[in-house]
Amino acid sequence: MILQKQYALIQGSREVVFNFIDTQVGTDLNTPVPAFENRAVRYLLMHNANTYFHWLSYFALKKPFDLLNDENFTNINLIRPVYTEVDNTMAFFIENFKEQLDLPLYNTLSRNRQVSATPLQLFTHVITHEFHHKGQIMSMCRLLGYTPPDTDVIRF
Repeated sequence: MILQKQYALIQGSREVVFNFIDTQVGTDLNTPVPAFENRAVRYLLMHNANTYFHWLSYFALKKPFDLLNDENFTNINLIRPVYTEVDNTMAFFIENFKEQLDLPLYNTLSRNRQVSATPLQLFTHVITHEFHHKGQIMSMCRLLGYTPPDTDVIRF
């Protein structure tokens, strides 16, 4: 299915980010970056994971989840297993909705907001959200003194 293939490209790009953080950034993963409201790289990595869980598990699949606190994930070896769970969630989501990508889903969010979105919209939202913040993560790393690698889906 095309969504599985597209998500595999996302995973490949993510792995480049994780390897870069693991081999070069190291403990600066935890260094606050003033230009980003004193947030650390780990914050955006965990924010991305929480976004996948919120929209795919909670909103679409009606499964409860607890927000993950970035302060508990201070190195890439603690973050990688979270993304294994993100991958498992995505695989289940794709399998569950593969024949119903345009089916409107409804859920109530904070402050009693009724929201409707299709599985295709949710898939698109979480992957573009990750890529938005991946760019910010690379900018944060540059501000911390590291030269980021090419993390696009097509790398040259």
